[in-house]
Amino acid sequence: MSLMERLGLAWEGLALWAEQSWRKAQPLRQRLAAHGATIQAHPLSWGTGYVAVFCTLSMLALDRPVAAAFKAHMGGEWEGFFKTVTKLGEAQLYLVPAGVLFLALMILAWRAPSLQRRDHWRRLAIKPGFLFLSMATSGLTSNAIKTAIGRMRPRYWFDQGLYGFEPFNTHWGMNSFPSGHSQAAFAAMSALMVLYPRHWALWLSIALLVVSSRVATTVHWMSDTVAGSWLAICVTVLLARWFRSKGWLNTQAV
Repeated sequence: MSLMERLGLAWEGLALWAEQSWRKAQPLRQRLAAHGATIQAHPLSWGTGYVAVFCTLSMLALDRPVAAAFKAHMGGEWEGFFKTVTKLGEAQLYLVPAGVLFLALMILAWRAPSLQRRDHWRRLAIKPGFLFLSMATSGLTSNAIKTAIGRMRPRYWFDQGLYGFEPFNTHWGMNSFPSGHSQAAFAAMSALMVLYPRHWALWLSIALLVVSSRVATTVHWMSDTVAGSWLAICVTVLLARWFRSKGWLNTQAV
């Protein structure tokens, strides 16, 4: 038997095996498709469940090895880069301008000489108001969770070998979960994705850079950043749905 004949038989056998495997996997594919439809119908609920499972597993098995790896290898220009990038997660960069702009536009609406001008200023105030609410609501929720859970930051593990929780502790070092910078970055960028979806890739890139910087600089555990990011996404999506139901936003469904 020639080499080409052997290759032909091998290919036929592989094709037959693939076809049989595909048929046998049909029940599994049907279950996955049904589960996918369920997730699509309730994305926030299922997403929260998956994030909770991931964060739990990460706390048990991933957070410390990941932090140790970054602590051992992060330095030089990369460390400086991430320490600069992490400043983009400071809430006041977005919260204060959005709040000031919203108040200014509402004052202009209040002092408008006509109903038409009043409606004009109010419409302009919707976008900064949405951004402000997204950040403020998720930020207050994040701070409440931080205090209630009281998770120790990585510095305690590196310096003293301590890893755990001290609930209802307001000290900065005991407020690791969830990450406030990750929450602020994703709240701001998710809101901008809702308001200006055309530039979604830019907004998402900024948010992911901030989240990565919190882990890379070992200020937070990986699960802290995932939880903070998801919290901000959930709040922003819920607010966007509410704004749309009121007719205040003319954006695509989220």
